[in-house]
Amino acid sequence: MNIDSILIPSPYIQDKTIDIDYEHSYVWDEEGELLGYLLVYSNPEKTEFQIYKQVTSPFGRAKGIGSAFLEKLANDVSPDASIYLYVWEKLISSVDFFMSKGLELQGSIVYRKMKFYLMSALARTIAEKIAHAKIRDYSVAEELTKIRHDAKKSAKILADMAAMLSVDNFNKVIEDINRETTALLNTLNMYQDKIRTAHEVRIKDLITDRVVPFIEVANVPCEIRLILETKISPVLGNYMDFSRALINLVSNSLDAISEAGRHGVIEITLAERDDRVVLSIRDNGKGIDEERLKTGSDMLPLFVGKTTKRGKTGEGVGTRQIFSTFGAGNIVIESKVPEFTRWTIFLKKSTRKDTVFLTELETRYVAFIKSTRHIGITEKSTRTEVAAFIWQLRQMEIFSYDLVYQFSRYNNVRDIYRNILLYRYGGGEFDSLRAEMEKCRIDNAVIRSWLLGMTRRIKRNETFVNENINFDEYKGILFKSYGQAKDSTVIFTMDPDTARFYATDRKLAEHMDFVPYLGRSRDHLLRGEFNGDVMKAESALVLGVWSVKSIDDLRERLMMIRKGAQQLLEMGLKKDKRISFYTTTFNLCDSEIDTFKTTTLEVIASMTYEELDEFIVTSEKELVGLVFAE
Repeated sequence: MNIDSILIPSPYIQDKTIDIDYEHSYVWDEEGELLGYLLVYSNPEKTEFQIYKQVTSPFGRAKGIGSAFLEKLANDVSPDASIYLYVWEKLISSVDFFMSKGLELQGSIVYRKMKFYLMSALARTIAEKIAHAKIRDYSVAEELTKIRHDAKKSAKILADMAAMLSVDNFNKVIEDINRETTALLNTLNMYQDKIRTAHEVRIKDLITDRVVPFIEVANVPCEIRLILETKISPVLGNYMDFSRALINLVSNSLDAISEAGRHGVIEITLAERDDRVVLSIRDNGKGIDEERLKTGSDMLPLFVGKTTKRGKTGEGVGTRQIFSTFGAGNIVIESKVPEFTRWTIFLKKSTRKDTVFLTELETRYVAFIKSTRHIGITEKSTRTEVAAFIWQLRQMEIFSYDLVYQFSRYNNVRDIYRNILLYRYGGGEFDSLRAEMEKCRIDNAVIRSWLLGMTRRIKRNETFVNENINFDEYKGILFKSYGQAKDSTVIFTMDPDTARFYATDRKLAEHMDFVPYLGRSRDHLLRGEFNGDVMKAESALVLGVWSVKSIDDLRERLMMIRKGAQQLLEMGLKKDKRISFYTTTFNLCDSEIDTFKTTTLEVIASMTYEELDEFIVTSEKELVGLVFAE
């Protein structure tokens, strides 16, 4: 077992009269296996209770054991009793956890060269806070905070175990490392698809309630100057992430002041500018070298992710978390060695419309993630079950279009979608996709997490379909399921010989984007599109080719279109579905396909080679040889 939080090494720091309270110390037993315990000390009057140790097995993580212990203690003691504990200053996630349960920072103490925060609250306050949390909607953000904490804890335990390795204990320690690694992987896999929710954050309150107290209890002498406008609108974001990011930021400021060896001044300014809230944090620390402020290949300053501390402690993870939370496009850094550093962060104001829209996106995302946690079909599933799986897969894909659209304000969404295609069909790594997405600016960073999570789930499910489902048997369902995108124009690129195709919303891609993944040159492929429900006969489907070199070549292209029409009929499209034709992208012939003529799938599918001449007209001379964009 391992201690969850690094608590004060001695229970008698604050009150020497306390003693172990067996009545209010608890054990978590699950089917005969001990998964955790809470060791509590109390004074003789039972008015003060100190949480001294909180311990869990690696296999008890992510079960909410710590929360359950705290809730039971708060309900078992007098409502007016004080519950307190000490937490090591480096465990910000633990501080956040206990604050979310109602405990507040009361001060700090240095014990054996380690600084600990004293946190306390009345039992009534803790019980009410936990009870209130239970009636709220399920918070994925809190789950991720917990899992982040568990991951960090496991990493520390692994590091400690590695440090213990010796010739005498090698086999035993390696066994422990394997067990801890397994526990960590199980925990991460359990939560890999959960996301951070975005809601309104009152940034002014966050500064006064979290940031200022953090600076005040620091062991670096520092003056705080607050310049906060009276009325500051809420911003869109995640409270826990914003809190951690700002604590990381001022923690770096305190380190820089300490290394500068001067009395510190941290100035925090908060103001509204148009549709933004602008937060500025300036310190008089040692500053950052000009070279390190330059942007690297990841579009982040070179110092991000690298420690700036003189003793080389830490790994610069805090700066990455800051940029991940607010987005590189919303951060401006100014610095002059050895005088100051100023961070300016631009935050989007929250409006009711934005909040409702984000809530809708979040609801859809969570519904998809929960309902597809496991692949619900096998090779032995019925056709109805497979069809339902494919239609749900397509619903997820169509939802991902909505997520990609949200990047359009600052980015070329077609570039983003090409990266998604590379991951889904071209063997690209997920980490590469994530790195590319981190470069894309967006006002609400949580949407980036949703898009990545959804894309990963889509790839998992469509890979299963491709590997386990007979394409010819289900090609009709695979194609017609795109008709669920009723508000979109769906484009597709198809191999007329095999009927294999790729499709998406026209706003996200061009037909050529799919060519590399079909394994043939574009001259052997068809391009097409349809609006809304593809099964409606009255809405025309469009087909076309890329190039025509001669009249014979033109007739061959019409044969390809005929073959495509036959495939669409085999897919179950209606015989009277009308089709029209694209203008050929590159035409070297003095004839072309008649783009003003329409027909039906049944008619063109049954035409002979000679009858297809019906769709050939003479090109206008001035247009011969011109390239037409899609």
